[in-house]
Amino acid sequence: MGPDELFQRAVIARRYYLEGRTRIQIAEEFGLSRFKVARMLDEAVESGMVEIKIHNPGAIDVDLSTALQKQYGLEHAYAVAADSTNAADHVDAVARAMAELLQSILRAGDVVGVDCGRTLTHIAPYLTSLPRCDVVQLTGMAGPITSNGTDLVRRISEVSGGESWPLYAPLVVTDARTAQSLGDNLQIREAIERQSSVSCAIVSVGAWSPGASQVYESLSPGEAAALDRTGVCAETCALLLDAEGRRVPGLDERRMGIEEPVLRKIPTRIAIAAGKEKAAATKAVLKSGLVSSLVTDVDIATAVLD
Repeated sequence: MGPDELFQRAVIARRYYLEGRTRIQIAEEFGLSRFKVARMLDEAVESGMVEIKIHNPGAIDVDLSTALQKQYGLEHAYAVAADSTNAADHVDAVARAMAELLQSILRAGDVVGVDCGRTLTHIAPYLTSLPRCDVVQLTGMAGPITSNGTDLVRRISEVSGGESWPLYAPLVVTDARTAQSLGDNLQIREAIERQSSVSCAIVSVGAWSPGASQVYESLSPGEAAALDRTGVCAETCALLLDAEGRRVPGLDERRMGIEEPVLRKIPTRIAIAAGKEKAAATKAVLKSGLVSSLVTDVDIATAVLD
């Protein structure tokens, strides 16, 4: 290719990529067909004359996110990089990404289901604008008011203007009889019945260790250790899982929360996880198929990929 042709290719590339001209406009200017213009633009990229660089959107690692999405067949996958190695910064970065995802996918008339979880509650300050959505609590309460699902239910309903259905019951109770008795309470029963109408659930990932699961901390040390011996590795919505994502039924009669078949029928089920200690648990939750989307940090995303 001679210098005149190279110069023309460079000018055409400039018109298209830098000046925003259309292919038809360029074709008219140079007296070429639009197919010739398209070919010259392709050649400009292939030859290295034009280099296209796509920057990651904010803190999202596009390559890791895409790999997560492909490996686990996820609807949405965000691998989020924090500005520092501080654990609190990781939680905030992941929470912010979760809030942004919700604000982009929710539509008027959706019903949001909310699990309990410390990481999950950090999304509240970042929720600034939502369409009108009702909100249903998926699991009972554990920990202080600012760390359980009830406060997040309130915040989402405030922002969206929808009705809220809190679940005023402990996350784990002492025995099956207590669970049945609480389930007969009118307010609790109404919240549980509303769970089947949820269109988008946001759930937490708990690792089976102190400080990494509110379910773990709701049990006595002896009970937690006994479940550990049965192979429990993770939980979400107080549904226990082993390392391969298989269900472990140890608390099924004592947990106050959404039933597994009801959870699986929800169209969009987004898990949130932050912190290296939750890598194995996150992988178990992904293998279980209980969630359809994941918002996590880059450390966990790297660890769960084969």
